[in-house]
Amino acid sequence: MDIPVLRQDLRLLPGSRDEAGESGWLLYDPLRHQYFALTRSALLLLRLLPKITSLDDLKTQLASDQAQVDDHDIEQFLGFLNDNFLSVGSDAAHVTRIAQAHKKRQSHWFMWLVHNYLFIKIPLIRPDNMLDKLLRMTRPLASRPARLATYALGLYGVFALIWQWEQFVTTFDHFFNWQGLSYYLLALIGVKIAHEMGHALVAKHHNLRVSSMGVALLVLFPVLYTDNTDAWRLTDQRKKLQIVLAGLTVELHIALLALFSWGILDDGPAKSAAFFLATTSIAGSLLVNLSPFMRFDGYYALADFLGMQNLQPRAFELARWQLRQWLFGLPENAPEPFPPGKHFFLVIYSFATWIYRFFLFIGIALLVYFMAFKLLGLFLFIVEIIWFILRPIYAEMKRWWAKRAIFSFNRPTLRSVFIFLLLSGFAFAPWRMSISTPAILESGKQIPIHLKEAAQVAELRAENHQYVKAGAVLLVASQPSLEHDIESTARRTRLLELELRRYANSRDDLNNKLVTEQKLGEMQSRLSALMARRAELTLRAPAAGYLQLSRPISVGQWVQPSEQLFFIFDKQRPQIVAFISERQMHRISRDSAATFIANDGIQEKLRAHIATIEETAIESVTYYEMTSEHGGPIAVRQDASDGASRPEEAYYKALAHPMTQDESVNHNIIGELHIETAAYAPFNALWNSIAALLVRESSF
Repeated sequence: MDIPVLRQDLRLLPGSRDEAGESGWLLYDPLRHQYFALTRSALLLLRLLPKITSLDDLKTQLASDQAQVDDHDIEQFLGFLNDNFLSVGSDAAHVTRIAQAHKKRQSHWFMWLVHNYLFIKIPLIRPDNMLDKLLRMTRPLASRPARLATYALGLYGVFALIWQWEQFVTTFDHFFNWQGLSYYLLALIGVKIAHEMGHALVAKHHNLRVSSMGVALLVLFPVLYTDNTDAWRLTDQRKKLQIVLAGLTVELHIALLALFSWGILDDGPAKSAAFFLATTSIAGSLLVNLSPFMRFDGYYALADFLGMQNLQPRAFELARWQLRQWLFGLPENAPEPFPPGKHFFLVIYSFATWIYRFFLFIGIALLVYFMAFKLLGLFLFIVEIIWFILRPIYAEMKRWWAKRAIFSFNRPTLRSVFIFLLLSGFAFAPWRMSISTPAILESGKQIPIHLKEAAQVAELRAENHQYVKAGAVLLVASQPSLEHDIESTARRTRLLELELRRYANSRDDLNNKLVTEQKLGEMQSRLSALMARRAELTLRAPAAGYLQLSRPISVGQWVQPSEQLFFIFDKQRPQIVAFISERQMHRISRDSAATFIANDGIQEKLRAHIATIEETAIESVTYYEMTSEHGGPIAVRQDASDGASRPEEAYYKALAHPMTQDESVNHNIIGELHIETAAYAPFNALWNSIAALLVRESSF
């Protein structure tokens, strides 16, 4: 085998110290602007290559130097040179190796789609020359006096935020519109540009080259990025950490200055701009960039703090080894030796990252599903689950199978087998005998109460679950236009009465008197009608019973005539209204036994039986306390056309009659209805739910 000839443009550079405190080395490829960290064996082989001509000479030289480099290390190093196009040559074998490496690097279009729809980088500018000029302009902003002044002003802003917390929180409510979202987007773009400029300027401060800046598409959502590859040149971990944290530092300063501005400004566009800058900076810094589980600023800061290159791959490999030890107690050494404290931290970090990524990828899959059209969304959802969740699990199980020769029935293995059989029995054994559905216990017949026209609540004189007598005032509403009409009509009535008195003792103007009497009669009739409308704005209890609010009501709130405000319950036999999801419908039938369990912990259990089951799914949830908008168990979305609460999934209404009458029930009670069914396995129920979802959502 021929020894490859290294490219003449490659550069060997000193790197940062490793975990053991030894100096590291980097191999720099200027054509692709890439840095490669060299292991001790790779560095030795790299220095020997110019001195030898064949593989045998290389092995002889290594033996004479008593170097601890085996054939596997040599094979890996030569493959590394070929795969990364770091060697030159004109012979057929070299060309073949280059072609094979190139083919290996090329992905199938499907694999490209799987890997790259989550993250696509688009370089826009080469800012190196511009940054030199900008650095001279911004140096005063990074001076010690400027930072201290920023912290002092920010401290005042924090106190202002605490003093005006209610006003700050309620400000969010005023920007949930297209204008507010536009301002928020502009603030976000400005903050993120400043964030990336922070990275770039600190890199220039340390005499590094910033090759490009641009936009990256993260799940088709645009984010800015800065290429700080040259940071590999730095041997001082403190300087690397400064570059990594520069963006967060800039956002923190923006947030502090914005909080100060918000605290001192009067209401207006400037105060709104300060609010947007503060919220976007805080949210962007704390919620996204500080996370160490994805390769954002927080991850690189943690890696530099620990002094570990390739933190996640090394931590994951250690965690997988530790998992095999816990499960099977395999006789194999750890991939890398670490102190006990660092070993424990890396294992915990790996498991936390896996859990975080599991929920993140599930969230991304759902985001893609709801953002894309149905078929594409379903396809990408399946790709997400298979590629990013099931594929790593399958790869690890393949490694278990490859190590089957060293397996033994030791204590960890027996414990793992026992836990596996226990979980399998839990998932596949038919032990489930009931299903649970959200339900509400109605105390009896309901008498709805609502206004006859739109009005504003002026007084609320009754409380929820209160016993009221017939005719008791429940609510007083008002209507500004009605009050204005009453006032003007009453004033015109009084003027006509005065005018009629003036005509009473006069015989000269009889015709004017008759006309005035006619107008007065019309005004009095109109005033009576208006007063009747005002009286109807006072809601009274039509009968004695217990009061149930249909929805939360507050003074000053406008209500529509179609909105039911109250229910009056009379003392009749209560009934249970249950909402059964589509995936559970096939498991229940009429006359099935059931048990109602209230959420309040006060109401005793009620035995019941299913009386009726509707054959069509409900269009809306009419019990406000059952909706997710008011803390209920049924997920709904509000229809903009009519304000109805539409359920997110199909529900069927079922009525259940209690076997005993409970006179203490005087209002609606939320709970769960446990319906007895034939035995079934939890895994079968899960599989049927997934299959039904796929069939329904794909419109097959």
